[in-house]
Order: sequence, then structure tokens, then C-alpha cells
Amino acid sequence: MKYLYLILLFVMAVVVSSILHFSGMILPWLFGAMIAAILFHRFVNVEFAYPKWLGNAGLIIIGAEIGSTFTEDTLIDMADDYMNIILLSVLIVALSLLLSRFFMKLTGCSYETAVLATIPGALSQMIVMAEEEKKADLLLVTLTQMSRIVLVVIIVPFIASLAPRGGFAGINDVAAPLSEIFTPEMIWIVVFTPLLIYILGKLKFPVPVMIGPMIAILVWNLMTGYTFSVDVEFLYGAQLLFGLRIGMQISTLVNQLNTRMIVSMIVQNVLLIFGTMILVFLFILTTEHQFTNLFLSAAPGGIGQIIIVAVEMDANIAMISSYHIFRIFFILLVIAPLINLMLKRNRHSQGS
Repeated sequence: MKYLYLILLFVMAVVVSSILHFSGMILPWLFGAMIAAILFHRFVNVEFAYPKWLGNAGLIIIGAEIGSTFTEDTLIDMADDYMNIILLSVLIVALSLLLSRFFMKLTGCSYETAVLATIPGALSQMIVMAEEEKKADLLLVTLTQMSRIVLVVIIVPFIASLAPRGGFAGINDVAAPLSEIFTPEMIWIVVFTPLLIYILGKLKFPVPVMIGPMIAILVWNLMTGYTFSVDVEFLYGAQLLFGLRIGMQISTLVNQLNTRMIVSMIVQNVLLIFGTMILVFLFILTTEHQFTNLFLSAAPGGIGQIIIVAVEMDANIAMISSYHIFRIFFILLVIAPLINLMLKRNRHSQGS
């Protein structure tokens, strides 16, 4: 029966997404899949687990699209922009920590819970730390981090759409689709991608199924200079596969929320998104970046969701992914250890 339910879910997703697509909706295949998953959970009302590997397949396609935008020229451009990347990442994390105090007052949660719930861009790491931290509310941390992903998917595209589109001559504007120029030598990408996913997974790196193909194709581009883009049909499929996973997650989390938690999470995450927008406006005064590119680069969400939005908005994918990848490294290698040390000192001082 589970295969019949899966087929029904896909049919609903295609129908809803097609309606949104022809109506001119932003990110129709992502939002359509999310809506279909919620409707499925609401009206079919059966115990059904969406296969994780299908969502991962969508992330692999997104990772391939990111990797296809990285060339020697884009890496040189990023090297010239390193100060903005570092400064903006630091300011986003600082804003998150500032809002954690406000979140603590809204929910009445512990300081440990507030800090782990508000740091953006490293969901899995924050949840692992919440599991290890006795004073942290794992449910609240998980729901807050997950709700941010949902709000980013809903709010960020509309804010970004207010700015003029285009104006970026990215590699995907000129590179031929993969289906047209595939060669036997590209099998090396297929071979190394699972290996990189496995290694990154062992290293506990966030979203290894997306970062793995990205690195594999990035290396291919630099070594061969033979670039390509991912067919738009594959990107629509990736949005649908990933949107169904987000929609199913939303459906299962809704029953665990109360009014105070919902209001607190929405307020905190909306403040973080709009606080980020204010920082971006300040950065625009001193840089030549377009609003859409810089806002998506700074947006406090997961890299997978942001890149889907960036593709739809015809934004600079290489720039946006580089900002988010740096922030992931920054949070994992610098912020997470500092937070862990800070929470240990907080426990020690309270114990004394």
C-alpha cells in the first residue's frame, strides 16, 4: 500500500505544482509539493513515511546545479570578496545571538535552548548539541530551526522578488544543458559523488548529499574547463522531491506546537529575516552587489532552500552558495565550539 500512497502523493504534487506554475507563482514546484504533502497528510490521514532517499535525490540535483556554477573566474571573484563574506557571516551570527535573549523572554525557555534554537544555517549541528545539552529543550530547538526553514522558503522569495531580476551573466546563462553535452568522461563525476557524500557524512558535515556533488562538479570544472548546466526539468524535479520532504515534516510537527510556541517562533524568525535585510541594505551602500544576490547570500536559512530560490530568481548562484558554505564552516568550526564552551561555563557558574 505504501507504493500506492507514494504514487498518490506524487500525482497530487504534480497537479498542484502545475496549477501554481501556470498561474505564475514563485517556486511553483517547491510550494506545490509542500501544499500537496500537507493536503495528503490532512485528508488521506494514514501512517506514511516519505522515503528519505527521494528528498536526498532532490538535494543531489541541487548540489550539481551549485557545482556547475563554480568556475575559475567565479572563484577569483569570491576571493576578491572575502572581507564581505567574513563580515556578513559574523554579523548574521551576532544578530542571531542578540535575538536569542528576546526569544528566551518570549518562550520562557532556558538560555541554552534559546541559543541553540536561533543560530541559523547548521540545523543538524544545533540539534546534536541540543541532544547533548541537558538544559536544552530538544523539541523547541528542532521546531524553531525547522520553522525557520519554512519561513525562509515562504518569505525570502517574495522579498527577493521585489528587486529587479537578472543582470547577472552567470555560467548557467551560457553553458549547455547536461543532457546535450554529456560525455563518457563525466562518469568520473558519478563515481566520485557517492564517495564524497560518504566522507562528508562521516565528518558530520551538514547536507553532505548536496555538498558532495557540488565539490565533484567544481573539481571537474576546474580540471577540465568543460562546463555545463543542469537541465531545467531536473531542477523542477528537485524542487518537487525536496518540497514533499519539507511538507511532510511540517505536517508531522504541527501537532506538537502550542499557540505560544508558534507565535514565539514566527516572531523570532521573522525578526531575524528582516534584521538580515537591514544588514544587507547597509552592505549595499559599500559594495557593488545587487540586492537579490546579497540578500540571498545572507538569508538565515538552509543552503538547499536558498539555492532553489536563487535558481528561480536568476541570481548569482556561485556567490550565494559561497557565502552560505563559508557560514556553515564558520558555524561548525568556530561558533559551535564557542557556544559549547559558553554553555559549559554557564552551567559551571550556575552550579557554583
